[in-house]
Amino acid sequence: MLAASGANFGFWASVPHISGVLIGFISLVVAAGLGLSGLFSIFPNFYNILKIISFFFLVYLALKIGTAGHAQAQHRDLPLRFWQAAMFQLVNPKGISVIISSVTAFTSSANALATEVFVLFVVFSFVTIGSTCTWTLFGMVIGKILNSEKRLRLFNRSMASLLFVSLVPVILS
Repeated sequence: MLAASGANFGFWASVPHISGVLIGFISLVVAAGLGLSGLFSIFPNFYNILKIISFFFLVYLALKIGTAGHAQAQHRDLPLRFWQAAMFQLVNPKGISVIISSVTAFTSSANALATEVFVLFVVFSFVTIGSTCTWTLFGMVIGKILNSEKRLRLFNRSMASLLFVSLVPVILS
């Protein structure tokens, strides 16, 4: 999603998307560290409901990416806004799985919980900033090659197809 945003809109226009991913993801890390993973243990169907919601949201985003053209040509197409990217983290099955696994594996006792959650917060902050910026910059570089409507449409359709393919494990699980 960030590569497509970088290719279509550039880095600076994608900063709200990057920031939303960072804040949304880190908020979930802290929430999980403070007991959200326990909520999934008590209510396993809650995770399934989030998985279904995220599946349909990702299908919607893949369709938007697959049909996008040049940003200058279609003013109604905009990169994800801050709140959209942040809220997406609430239904991002890969992100939730990573967070629950990490919190479960790297936190132990109640005494050390604050320190361990802080370490996860710092580590995930750096990793998220690095990965989101890298994907967006990758998209920008690709965007320079996509200097025709035909190339851009092919790229967007490829990115949309890859997003659809990434949903296969969600369907199979």
